[in-house]
Amino acid sequence: MIKDFSKDEYDEFKSLFSISDTWQIIKNVFLEIDRKVLEHGERVAYIALTLAKKQKLDTTSTRNLVFAALFHDIGMVWSDEGCSEYDAFNPSDTYEHALSSYLFLKYFSPLKRYSEIVLFHHGRADRQQLNEYYKLGVKLHICDRIDVAEMNGISRSRTIELLKHNSGKMFYKKDVDDMVTLIEETSFLDDLKTEKCRETIDEYLAKMYFRRDVVRNYLFMATYCFEFFDTETMFHARMTSSLCYLFGRYLNLDLHQLSTLYTAGLFGDIGKVRIDHDILKKPGKLTPEERKIMKKHVEYSGDILQGCIKEQSVTDIACSHHEKLDGSGYPRGLKAEDLDINKRIIAVADIAAALMAHRSYKDAYPMEKTIEELQNMVKDGKLDAQVVGLFVENQEEISSYLENHINRVLRNLQAMRGEKAKLKFANTWSL
Repeated sequence: MIKDFSKDEYDEFKSLFSISDTWQIIKNVFLEIDRKVLEHGERVAYIALTLAKKQKLDTTSTRNLVFAALFHDIGMVWSDEGCSEYDAFNPSDTYEHALSSYLFLKYFSPLKRYSEIVLFHHGRADRQQLNEYYKLGVKLHICDRIDVAEMNGISRSRTIELLKHNSGKMFYKKDVDDMVTLIEETSFLDDLKTEKCRETIDEYLAKMYFRRDVVRNYLFMATYCFEFFDTETMFHARMTSSLCYLFGRYLNLDLHQLSTLYTAGLFGDIGKVRIDHDILKKPGKLTPEERKIMKKHVEYSGDILQGCIKEQSVTDIACSHHEKLDGSGYPRGLKAEDLDINKRIIAVADIAAALMAHRSYKDAYPMEKTIEELQNMVKDGKLDAQVVGLFVENQEEISSYLENHINRVLRNLQAMRGEKAKLKFANTWSL
Protein backbone atom coordinates (compact mmCIF):
# COMPACT_ATOMS: atom_id res chain seq x y z
CA MET A 1 0.00 0.00 0.00
CA ILE A 2 1.41 3.40 -1.04
CA LYS A 3 1.71 5.71 1.94
CA ASP A 4 1.93 9.48 2.04
CA PHE A 5 4.95 11.52 0.97
CA SER A 6 8.39 10.28 1.97
CA LYS A 7 11.06 12.61 3.37
CA ASP A 8 12.80 12.82 -0.02
CA GLU A 9 9.53 13.55 -1.79
CA TYR A 10 8.77 16.34 0.67
CA ASP A 11 12.22 17.84 0.07
CA GLU A 12 11.72 17.80 -3.69
CA PHE A 13 8.22 19.19 -3.33
CA LYS A 14 9.51 22.02 -1.16
CA SER A 15 12.07 22.94 -3.82
CA LEU A 16 9.25 24.16 -6.07
CA PHE A 17 8.00 26.77 -3.58
CA SER A 18 8.99 29.26 -0.95
CA ILE A 19 6.52 30.43 1.67
CA SER A 20 6.23 33.74 -0.18
CA ASP A 21 5.28 31.80 -3.34
CA THR A 22 2.48 29.99 -1.53
CA TRP A 23 1.33 33.27 0.01
CA GLN A 24 1.17 34.74 -3.49
CA ILE A 25 -1.06 31.86 -4.65
CA ILE A 26 -3.35 32.35 -1.65
CA LYS A 27 -3.39 36.08 -2.37
CA ASN A 28 -4.32 35.50 -6.00
CA VAL A 29 -7.17 33.20 -4.99
CA PHE A 30 -8.53 35.64 -2.44
CA LEU A 31 -8.20 38.58 -4.80
CA GLU A 32 -10.80 36.74 -6.87
CA ILE A 33 -13.02 35.76 -3.93
CA ASP A 34 -12.85 38.89 -1.75
CA ARG A 35 -10.22 41.53 -2.51
CA LYS A 36 -11.15 43.71 0.48
CA VAL A 37 -10.47 40.93 3.00
CA LEU A 38 -7.08 40.15 1.45
CA GLU A 39 -5.91 43.75 1.25
CA HIS A 40 -7.14 44.51 4.78
CA GLY A 41 -5.18 41.52 6.08
CA GLU A 42 -1.96 42.70 4.43
CA ARG A 43 -2.32 46.21 5.82
CA VAL A 44 -3.06 44.96 9.35
CA ALA A 45 -0.04 42.63 9.12
CA TYR A 46 2.11 45.63 8.19
CA ILE A 47 0.81 47.62 11.16
CA ALA A 48 1.38 44.60 13.42
CA LEU A 49 4.94 44.16 12.16
CA THR A 50 5.65 47.85 12.72
CA LEU A 51 4.26 47.69 16.27
CA ALA A 52 6.20 44.50 17.01
CA LYS A 53 9.45 46.16 15.94
CA LYS A 54 8.66 49.20 18.06
CA GLN A 55 8.06 46.98 21.09
CA LYS A 56 11.01 44.70 20.26
CA LEU A 57 8.87 41.58 20.49
CA ASP A 58 10.70 38.28 20.23
CA THR A 59 10.85 36.48 16.88
CA THR A 60 8.14 33.96 17.75
CA SER A 61 5.63 36.52 19.02
CA THR A 62 6.25 38.73 15.99
CA ARG A 63 5.73 35.84 13.60
CA ASN A 64 2.57 34.73 15.42
CA LEU A 65 1.14 38.24 15.33
CA VAL A 66 1.96 38.89 11.66
CA PHE A 67 0.61 35.57 10.41
CA ALA A 68 -2.54 35.93 12.49
CA ALA A 69 -2.99 39.42 11.04
CA LEU A 70 -2.76 38.20 7.46
CA PHE A 71 -5.67 35.82 7.94
CA HIS A 72 -7.61 37.35 10.81
CA ASP A 73 -10.65 38.26 8.70
CA ILE A 74 -10.67 35.25 6.36
CA GLY A 75 -14.02 34.28 7.89
CA MET A 76 -15.58 37.44 6.42
CA VAL A 77 -16.12 35.41 3.27
CA TRP A 78 -18.52 33.18 5.21
CA SER A 79 -20.40 35.99 6.90
CA ASP A 80 -22.35 39.05 5.86
CA GLU A 81 -20.09 41.43 7.78
CA GLY A 82 -17.87 43.86 5.93
CA CYS A 83 -14.34 45.01 6.71
CA SER A 84 -15.26 48.65 7.10
CA GLU A 85 -19.00 48.63 7.67
CA TYR A 86 -18.85 49.38 11.39
CA ASP A 87 -17.51 52.21 13.52
CA ALA A 88 -13.74 51.88 13.69
CA PHE A 89 -13.62 52.05 17.50
CA ASN A 90 -17.07 50.72 18.28
CA PRO A 91 -17.38 47.36 16.52
CA SER A 92 -20.80 45.91 17.22
CA ASP A 93 -21.14 42.41 15.81
CA THR A 94 -17.73 40.85 15.24
CA TYR A 95 -18.01 37.41 16.79
CA GLU A 96 -19.32 35.58 13.72
CA HIS A 97 -16.40 36.34 11.41
CA ALA A 98 -13.83 35.95 14.20
CA LEU A 99 -15.21 32.48 14.91
CA SER A 100 -15.23 31.53 11.22
CA SER A 101 -11.66 32.77 10.78
CA TYR A 102 -10.53 30.84 13.85
CA LEU A 103 -12.13 27.61 12.63
CA PHE A 104 -10.68 27.89 9.13
CA LEU A 105 -7.16 28.37 10.47
CA LYS A 106 -7.57 25.61 13.06
CA TYR A 107 -8.83 22.94 10.65
CA PHE A 108 -7.58 23.95 7.20
CA SER A 109 -4.20 25.56 7.55
CA PRO A 110 -0.73 25.08 9.07
CA LEU A 111 -1.63 28.05 11.29
CA LYS A 112 -3.47 26.17 14.01
CA ARG A 113 -1.26 27.66 16.71
CA TYR A 114 -2.26 31.16 15.57
CA SER A 115 -5.97 30.42 15.39
CA GLU A 116 -6.77 31.50 18.95
CA ILE A 117 -5.08 34.86 18.38
CA VAL A 118 -7.56 35.33 15.54
CA LEU A 119 -10.48 34.16 17.68
CA PHE A 120 -9.68 36.90 20.18
CA HIS A 121 -8.82 39.68 17.73
CA HIS A 122 -11.80 41.69 18.98
CA GLY A 123 -11.09 40.94 22.63
CA ARG A 124 -10.73 43.75 25.16
CA ALA A 125 -7.93 44.65 27.56
CA ASP A 126 -10.38 45.10 30.46
CA ARG A 127 -11.53 41.48 30.35
CA GLN A 128 -9.48 38.81 32.07
CA GLN A 129 -8.47 35.75 30.07
CA LEU A 130 -6.55 32.63 30.95
CA ASN A 131 -5.76 31.88 27.32
CA GLU A 132 -2.07 32.45 26.50
CA TYR A 133 -2.91 33.98 23.10
CA TYR A 134 -5.48 36.47 24.37
CA LYS A 135 -3.01 39.34 24.83
CA LEU A 136 -1.74 38.91 21.27
CA GLY A 137 -5.39 38.90 20.15
CA VAL A 138 -5.94 42.27 21.84
CA LYS A 139 -2.70 43.56 20.28
CA LEU A 140 -4.03 42.45 16.89
CA HIS A 141 -7.28 44.26 17.74
CA ILE A 142 -5.59 47.67 17.95
CA CYS A 143 -3.80 47.06 14.63
CA ASP A 144 -7.10 46.07 13.03
CA ARG A 145 -8.87 49.20 14.33
CA ILE A 146 -6.09 51.47 13.08
CA ASP A 147 -6.48 50.18 9.53
CA VAL A 148 -10.27 50.47 9.62
CA ALA A 149 -9.93 54.05 10.87
CA GLU A 150 -7.49 54.88 8.06
CA MET A 151 -9.66 53.30 5.37
CA ASN A 152 -12.73 55.14 6.71
CA GLY A 153 -10.93 58.46 6.45
CA ILE A 154 -10.82 59.21 10.18
CA SER A 155 -8.26 61.93 10.87
CA ARG A 156 -5.02 60.97 12.62
CA SER A 157 -5.78 63.39 15.47
CA ARG A 158 -9.20 61.81 15.98
CA THR A 159 -7.65 58.33 15.87
CA ILE A 160 -5.17 59.30 18.58
CA GLU A 161 -8.00 60.77 20.67
CA LEU A 162 -9.99 57.53 20.37
CA LEU A 163 -6.94 55.42 21.20
CA LYS A 164 -6.29 57.37 24.38
CA HIS A 165 -9.97 57.19 25.33
CA ASN A 166 -9.83 53.38 25.04
CA SER A 167 -6.49 52.96 26.83
CA GLY A 168 -6.87 50.30 29.51
CA LYS A 169 -10.39 49.53 28.27
CA MET A 170 -10.47 48.23 24.73
CA PHE A 171 -6.65 48.20 24.38
CA TYR A 172 -3.66 47.72 26.67
CA LYS A 173 -2.06 50.97 27.79
CA LYS A 174 1.40 50.09 26.42
CA ASP A 175 -0.03 49.24 23.01
CA VAL A 176 -1.89 52.56 22.94
CA ASP A 177 1.19 54.54 24.03
CA ASP A 178 3.40 52.89 21.42
CA MET A 179 0.82 53.23 18.65
CA VAL A 180 0.32 56.92 19.42
CA THR A 181 4.09 57.45 19.30
CA LEU A 182 4.29 55.70 15.92
CA ILE A 183 1.47 57.82 14.51
CA GLU A 184 2.91 61.10 15.83
CA GLU A 185 6.59 60.49 15.09
CA THR A 186 6.59 58.39 11.90
CA SER A 187 4.77 58.26 8.59
CA PHE A 188 4.19 54.50 8.61
CA LEU A 189 0.43 54.84 8.10
CA ASP A 190 1.07 56.57 4.78
CA ASP A 191 2.60 53.29 3.58
CA LEU A 192 -0.76 51.50 3.83
CA LYS A 193 -1.83 52.85 0.46
CA THR A 194 1.48 52.21 -1.27
CA GLU A 195 3.45 49.25 -2.53
CA LYS A 196 5.81 49.55 0.44
CA CYS A 197 3.22 47.91 2.67
CA ARG A 198 2.89 44.81 0.45
CA GLU A 199 6.60 44.69 -0.36
CA THR A 200 7.53 44.76 3.33
CA ILE A 201 5.23 41.83 4.11
CA ASP A 202 6.50 39.88 1.09
CA GLU A 203 10.10 40.46 2.19
CA TYR A 204 9.27 39.37 5.73
CA LEU A 205 7.66 36.15 4.50
CA ALA A 206 10.54 35.42 2.12
CA LYS A 207 12.89 35.20 5.11
CA MET A 208 10.74 32.61 6.89
CA TYR A 209 11.87 28.98 7.12
CA PHE A 210 9.35 26.16 7.40
CA ARG A 211 9.52 22.41 7.69
CA ARG A 212 9.13 20.48 4.45
CA ASP A 213 5.57 19.31 5.22
CA VAL A 214 4.35 22.79 6.19
CA VAL A 215 4.92 24.20 2.69
CA ARG A 216 2.64 21.55 1.23
CA ASN A 217 0.05 22.32 3.87
CA TYR A 218 0.05 25.96 2.83
CA LEU A 219 -0.74 24.82 -0.69
CA PHE A 220 -3.58 22.72 0.70
CA MET A 221 -4.76 25.87 2.43
CA ALA A 222 -5.04 27.57 -0.96
CA THR A 223 -7.31 24.77 -2.22
CA TYR A 224 -9.31 24.80 1.02
CA CYS A 225 -10.16 28.39 0.18
CA PHE A 226 -12.51 26.81 -2.36
CA GLU A 227 -14.63 25.84 0.64
CA PHE A 228 -15.66 29.50 0.72
CA PHE A 229 -16.59 29.28 -2.94
CA ASP A 230 -17.35 25.72 -4.05
CA THR A 231 -16.81 22.59 -1.96
CA GLU A 232 -16.95 20.26 -4.98
CA THR A 233 -14.01 22.02 -6.63
CA MET A 234 -11.99 21.73 -3.42
CA PHE A 235 -12.55 17.96 -3.24
CA HIS A 236 -11.85 17.58 -6.96
CA ALA A 237 -8.48 19.30 -6.58
CA ARG A 238 -7.46 16.92 -3.80
CA MET A 239 -8.60 13.83 -5.75
CA THR A 240 -6.89 14.90 -8.96
CA SER A 241 -3.57 15.62 -7.23
CA SER A 242 -3.71 12.28 -5.40
CA LEU A 243 -4.32 10.40 -8.64
CA CYS A 244 -1.47 12.24 -10.35
CA TYR A 245 0.81 11.23 -7.50
CA LEU A 246 -0.29 7.58 -7.62
CA PHE A 247 0.13 7.30 -11.40
CA GLY A 248 3.59 8.83 -11.08
CA ARG A 249 4.53 6.30 -8.41
CA TYR A 250 3.26 3.40 -10.52
CA LEU A 251 5.39 4.61 -13.42
CA ASN A 252 8.45 5.04 -11.18
CA LEU A 253 8.81 8.70 -12.12
CA ASP A 254 11.58 10.60 -10.38
CA LEU A 255 10.97 12.78 -7.34
CA HIS A 256 10.90 15.99 -9.33
CA GLN A 257 8.23 14.71 -11.69
CA LEU A 258 6.16 13.42 -8.78
CA SER A 259 6.20 16.81 -7.06
CA THR A 260 5.49 18.62 -10.31
CA LEU A 261 2.54 16.35 -11.12
CA TYR A 262 1.08 16.58 -7.64
CA THR A 263 1.21 20.37 -7.64
CA ALA A 264 -0.23 20.63 -11.15
CA GLY A 265 -3.12 18.38 -10.16
CA LEU A 266 -3.79 20.49 -7.10
CA PHE A 267 -4.12 23.75 -9.02
CA GLY A 268 -5.45 22.86 -12.46
CA ASP A 269 -8.94 24.09 -11.58
CA ILE A 270 -7.99 27.03 -9.40
CA GLY A 271 -9.18 29.39 -12.16
CA LYS A 272 -12.78 28.37 -11.41
CA VAL A 273 -12.84 31.08 -8.75
CA ARG A 274 -13.40 33.48 -11.69
CA ILE A 275 -16.34 31.52 -13.09
CA ASP A 276 -19.84 32.74 -12.28
CA HIS A 277 -21.23 30.62 -9.46
CA ASP A 278 -24.54 30.06 -11.30
CA ILE A 279 -22.63 28.44 -14.15
CA LEU A 280 -20.27 26.49 -11.91
CA LYS A 281 -23.15 25.04 -9.85
CA LYS A 282 -25.75 24.68 -12.59
CA PRO A 283 -27.60 21.37 -12.06
CA GLY A 284 -28.38 20.81 -15.73
CA LYS A 285 -26.49 20.83 -19.01
CA LEU A 286 -24.61 24.00 -19.86
CA THR A 287 -25.62 26.04 -22.88
CA PRO A 288 -22.98 26.51 -25.62
CA GLU A 289 -22.28 30.02 -24.31
CA GLU A 290 -22.03 28.82 -20.71
CA ARG A 291 -19.69 26.02 -21.73
CA LYS A 292 -17.51 28.55 -23.54
CA ILE A 293 -17.30 30.57 -20.32
CA MET A 294 -16.58 27.45 -18.25
CA LYS A 295 -13.67 26.47 -20.51
CA LYS A 296 -11.95 29.75 -19.65
CA HIS A 297 -11.15 28.43 -16.18
CA VAL A 298 -7.98 26.82 -17.60
CA GLU A 299 -6.74 30.19 -18.86
CA TYR A 300 -7.62 31.74 -15.51
CA SER A 301 -5.66 29.03 -13.68
CA GLY A 302 -2.61 30.02 -15.68
CA ASP A 303 -3.11 33.67 -14.76
CA ILE A 304 -3.38 32.91 -11.04
CA LEU A 305 -0.34 30.62 -10.99
CA GLN A 306 1.88 32.84 -13.12
CA GLY A 307 4.99 33.88 -11.23
CA CYS A 308 4.07 31.84 -8.14
CA ILE A 309 5.85 28.60 -9.02
CA LYS A 310 9.55 28.37 -9.72
CA GLU A 311 9.13 26.06 -12.73
CA GLN A 312 6.89 26.92 -15.66
CA SER A 313 6.37 23.21 -16.34
CA VAL A 314 4.02 22.98 -13.33
CA THR A 315 1.72 25.63 -14.78
CA ASP A 316 1.97 24.10 -18.27
CA ILE A 317 0.89 20.70 -16.97
CA ALA A 318 -1.86 22.19 -14.79
CA CYS A 319 -3.27 24.03 -17.81
CA SER A 320 -3.21 20.88 -19.97
CA HIS A 321 -5.64 18.80 -17.91
CA HIS A 322 -8.41 19.08 -20.51
CA GLU A 323 -6.26 18.27 -23.55
CA LYS A 324 -6.94 15.02 -25.46
CA LEU A 325 -4.71 12.82 -27.61
CA ASP A 326 -6.89 13.35 -30.68
CA GLY A 327 -6.74 17.15 -30.46
CA SER A 328 -10.37 17.52 -29.31
CA GLY A 329 -9.43 18.98 -25.93
CA TYR A 330 -8.90 22.57 -24.84
CA PRO A 331 -7.64 25.24 -24.52
CA ARG A 332 -4.96 24.63 -27.18
CA GLY A 333 -6.25 21.53 -28.95
CA LEU A 334 -2.95 19.70 -28.42
CA LYS A 335 -2.47 16.26 -30.00
CA ALA A 336 -0.65 13.10 -28.92
CA GLU A 337 2.76 14.27 -30.13
CA ASP A 338 2.42 17.42 -27.99
CA LEU A 339 1.44 15.63 -24.80
CA ASP A 340 4.22 14.13 -22.68
CA ILE A 341 3.58 11.58 -19.94
CA ASN A 342 2.89 14.28 -17.34
CA LYS A 343 0.14 15.87 -19.42
CA ARG A 344 -1.32 12.46 -20.25
CA ILE A 345 -1.40 11.58 -16.57
CA ILE A 346 -3.18 14.75 -15.47
CA ALA A 347 -5.77 14.35 -18.23
CA VAL A 348 -6.71 10.88 -16.97
CA ALA A 349 -6.55 11.96 -13.33
CA ASP A 350 -8.86 14.92 -13.92
CA ILE A 351 -11.49 12.86 -15.71
CA ALA A 352 -11.33 9.96 -13.25
CA ALA A 353 -11.67 12.35 -10.30
CA ALA A 354 -14.66 14.03 -11.95
CA LEU A 355 -16.37 10.72 -12.70
CA MET A 356 -15.95 9.38 -9.16
CA ALA A 357 -17.21 12.55 -7.49
CA HIS A 358 -20.65 13.98 -6.95
CA ARG A 359 -21.30 17.04 -9.09
CA SER A 360 -24.21 19.46 -9.27
CA TYR A 361 -25.34 17.76 -12.47
CA LYS A 362 -24.61 14.08 -11.63
CA ASP A 363 -24.12 11.51 -8.89
CA ALA A 364 -20.75 9.91 -8.21
CA TYR A 365 -19.93 6.99 -10.52
CA PRO A 366 -18.98 3.65 -8.99
CA MET A 367 -15.56 2.24 -9.87
CA GLU A 368 -16.96 -0.10 -12.53
CA LYS A 369 -18.69 2.68 -14.45
CA THR A 370 -15.67 4.97 -14.07
CA ILE A 371 -13.44 2.32 -15.62
CA GLU A 372 -15.93 1.77 -18.45
CA GLU A 373 -15.99 5.48 -19.27
CA LEU A 374 -12.19 5.76 -19.20
CA GLN A 375 -11.75 2.71 -21.42
CA ASN A 376 -14.27 4.07 -23.92
CA MET A 377 -12.22 7.27 -24.11
CA VAL A 378 -9.12 5.18 -24.80
CA LYS A 379 -10.95 3.45 -27.65
CA ASP A 380 -11.97 6.84 -29.02
CA GLY A 381 -8.32 7.92 -29.04
CA LYS A 382 -8.71 10.58 -26.34
CA LEU A 383 -6.83 9.17 -23.33
CA ASP A 384 -3.54 7.35 -22.86
CA ALA A 385 -4.04 3.56 -22.73
CA GLN A 386 -1.08 2.98 -20.40
CA VAL A 387 -2.26 5.45 -17.77
CA VAL A 388 -5.84 4.17 -17.88
CA GLY A 389 -4.43 0.65 -17.62
CA LEU A 390 -2.67 1.65 -14.40
CA PHE A 391 -5.98 2.86 -13.04
CA VAL A 392 -7.65 -0.46 -13.88
CA GLU A 393 -4.80 -2.61 -12.53
CA ASN A 394 -4.57 -0.73 -9.24
CA GLN A 395 -8.21 0.16 -8.72
CA GLU A 396 -8.46 -1.33 -5.21
CA GLU A 397 -5.40 0.49 -3.93
CA ILE A 398 -6.50 3.71 -5.62
CA SER A 399 -9.95 3.47 -4.03
CA SER A 400 -8.43 2.90 -0.60
CA TYR A 401 -5.92 5.75 -0.98
CA LEU A 402 -8.55 8.24 -2.15
CA GLU A 403 -11.02 7.18 0.52
CA ASN A 404 -8.40 7.74 3.22
CA HIS A 405 -7.46 11.19 1.94
CA ILE A 406 -10.98 12.39 1.20
CA ASN A 407 -12.30 11.08 4.49
CA ARG A 408 -9.59 13.07 6.25
CA VAL A 409 -10.88 16.23 4.60
CA LEU A 410 -14.49 15.27 5.39
CA ARG A 411 -13.63 14.70 9.04
CA ASN A 412 -12.07 18.15 9.21
CA LEU A 413 -15.12 19.71 7.59
CA GLN A 414 -17.49 17.92 9.95
CA ALA A 415 -15.40 18.78 13.01
CA MET A 416 -15.18 22.41 11.95
CA ARG A 417 -18.92 22.72 11.35
CA GLY A 418 -19.66 20.94 14.61
CA GLU A 419 -17.41 23.26 16.61
CA LYS A 420 -18.89 26.28 14.85
CA ALA A 421 -22.40 25.22 15.86
CA LYS A 422 -21.24 24.60 19.43
CA LEU A 423 -19.43 27.93 19.85
CA LYS A 424 -21.67 30.13 17.73
CA PHE A 425 -23.68 31.42 20.66
CA ALA A 426 -20.95 31.12 23.29
CA ASN A 427 -19.59 34.20 25.01
CA THR A 428 -16.01 33.39 24.01
CA TRP A 429 -14.67 36.70 25.21
CA SER A 430 -15.37 35.67 28.81
CA LEU A 431 -14.17 32.06 28.67
